[in-house]
Amino acid sequence: MSSPACLVPSGVRGLGGTDLLPTTVQVGVDICAVADVAESLREFGDRYRRRVYTDGELEYCSAQPALEPQRLAARFAAKEATLKVLRPSGWWPDWRTMDVRRHADGWCELHLTGAAASLAAERGIVALSVSLTHEGPLAAAVVIGQLDGPWMRGVGR
Repeated sequence: MSSPACLVPSGVRGLGGTDLLPTTVQVGVDICAVADVAESLREFGDRYRRRVYTDGELEYCSAQPALEPQRLAARFAAKEATLKVLRPSGWWPDWRTMDVRRHADGWCELHLTGAAASLAAERGIVALSVSLTHEGPLAAAVVIGQLDGPWMRGVGR
């Protein structure tokens, strides 16, 4: 059993005055050089695209070819950050089981399928949040996983 990364004490009030229940989170952060992704695109082309990214990610990222390397680098960083939250041991889920979807209003959501979703369930991860950015030569992502597992039962509830 790992120690909590963050525990909200009982009785703490959230927005609107509601009590916050104790929550444990795990955080993953990653930074990616846009040039590395651009080189992989040049060297491996569609083989690289299809190995790492989902159809939806590719559709969004290729809609503006000048931004494709930056957008793909941000999604690569999100996948790496997700792995840091999932903490796989001995094997990694397929890259395409981690899907970053951009909402029409501009924010992104992270959807897991297959082995990544199974690993999240095993780890007690009940929700994920993702934030992406890219500026100049770098792209970065932060992923927060909210946990709810046996160690949380009865704690402040």
